[in-house]
Amino acid sequence: MDKSQLKNKIKEILDELTEEDLEEITTTAAAPGYMTPMAFSPKKKKKKIKEELEPKDVQQVRKIVKDIINNMFRDIWLKRNSWNRI
Repeated sequence: MDKSQLKNKIKEILDELTEEDLEEITTTAAAPGYMTPMAFSPKKKKKKIKEELEPKDVQQVRKIVKDIINNMFRDIWLKRNSWNRI
């Protein structure tokens, strides 16, 4: 097939295409990044809440943390002792 035959074949194919085919071919509406309406909007900053803990709240948090750490150490101790028995 020489160049003139190839050009003629391309022209035939293009003439057969309808306008709807061309719109479907050139559309970018299905691109995943454009499906979200807020994709390119600036992010809003969160408001900082300035709240201080009262001393009794700090004591409660310390107690909870100490209990959790104590339970972790107890579990480790129990596991180590059970491994030594094997």
